[in-house]
Order: sequence, then structure tokens, then C-alpha cells
Amino acid sequence: MTCKVYAHLEVAKLPSFVLPIHVGRPEETQFGTLKQTFLQEFQQRFSDSNDANLDYDKLCFWNQDVCPIPDRSSVASFAWEHNDFFLRLLPESADLGALKASREKRGELSYYYAHNHDRGAFISKPQVTVQTTPEPIHVPVENQTKFNPKQSPFGTDITKYETLDSYTWEDSDKFVKVLVPMDGVGRLNPEQVHSRFGDRSFELLVEGLNGKNIRFACYKTHGEVNPLECKHIVRANRVNLILRKAKDTDHWFDLFKKRAIGDDDDP
Repeated sequence: MTCKVYAHLEVAKLPSFVLPIHVGRPEETQFGTLKQTFLQEFQQRFSDSNDANLDYDKLCFWNQDVCPIPDRSSVASFAWEHNDFFLRLLPESADLGALKASREKRGELSYYYAHNHDRGAFISKPQVTVQTTPEPIHVPVENQTKFNPKQSPFGTDITKYETLDSYTWEDSDKFVKVLVPMDGVGRLNPEQVHSRFGDRSFELLVEGLNGKNIRFACYKTHGEVNPLECKHIVRANRVNLILRKAKDTDHWFDLFKKRAIGDDDDP
């Protein structure tokens, strides 16, 4: 089983940086290894900057609940709930109150398991075997803005768009057709309608429709597609997305990937 996580650097006065990382064995890979991979990639990409030399022993990952994660924690312990993690300075004593509150709220189900209030307890050496691989594509620092890249596999700044969730879809032998209703979209110039496709994802962007920018996207489709043979077709009041299946024999039971019993393919 593999997973993909998004590591964000959030340290004052340092450039904003987001790195997608593939984790080969999340149940065995620790956050210390993830941190080492991130810091090595950051140093390589910003080697000309004095800010490139970040101190491994002064940083740890935090989750979306603003709780710090010990280096020894496995990636799988956290990635099942979300895939965004934030590299920040170690928590001060006051910050550890959030950790305590989480444990009290979740009881035995809490996955925040630092065992004392020593900031050093969050630090441990990375594993000898590295199970992580950074992706080669990144957004230039000058173009980055605050957004959750999980909601856009293509690096789009989603804060500039209104999300559309109304659609219908149909499955056929070779294609999956998605019908996205948009009143008046056919009056727009073709350059105002964009679509992007990945192996298990797609994104439709419409600029300036009735004074709004509209976005419809899927982070993970039910099955694999052939991105080079996918396309969009603009009609008077809708946009049709034509997804070419990677395998003609695949049967899609939904457009968006959902976990089924016994399924090891994460949504």
C-alpha cells in the first residue's frame, strides 16, 4: 500500500513551500523520515538562499488540528484522516495543551501519543531506509498562495474559484461521461474553459461565467483513465467531460472513489 501526502513549510520569514511526497510503506515509515526527505528537497531547491539550512532538531510536523506529531509516529497513523501536514517549529509548553485536550476528547482512540511535555520527545532520528519519494513538480515560490493542494491535484489556487458540486454521470464501455450544468457557458470564449486530467483525477475551470470563476474537480476517480484521450465539450448550458477509461473492462460504480469493504485503495 502506498499513499501521497502534502508537506507544507510554515516557518515565519521563510518562503512558502509545498511538496507532494509518495510514501511507499506508510505503516512502516515514520514522520522523521518524511521530515528528512522534505528538508533535503528544500535545501536542494533553495540552495542559493541562507534559509535553506533548516535544523532537523528544531522542527516537527503538525496536523490540521494544530497538534504536533512526534517523529517516531508512523505516517499511516495520521494519513488515513487527511493528507496535509505542516512543518513548523517545535511546540512551546503552551502548545502542548492542544495535545492534552485532544487526548482527553478522543480517549483511547486518540492518535496523538506524545508521552510527556518535553519538547525533545518529538524528535528522533530518521530511519535508515527511506521510504519516501518527492515528486519532481512544484509550484514556484513567487506563485504560491495559501491553499490545500489535496483539493487541486494540479496546483490550482482554489481560493479564486467557486466550487460546483452539481453533476450527472454515465458509464459506457470505453468512456465515462460527466455532465456539468452551467447556464450560459456556451456564450464564453473557448479560452475561458479549461480542463486538466490525471491518471485518477480531473479538474474543470471556467473563467468569468456571470462574473464568477467556477471549478469542478475530482481528486480521485473510481477508476484509472487515459489523460491524453480525455477532453471537455462545451454545450449551451453545460460542459461535458469525456473520460477515456484506461481499461475497457472496468466498470465504474461511482464517479468519485469511495472505500469499499476489503478495499485497500484509499479515496
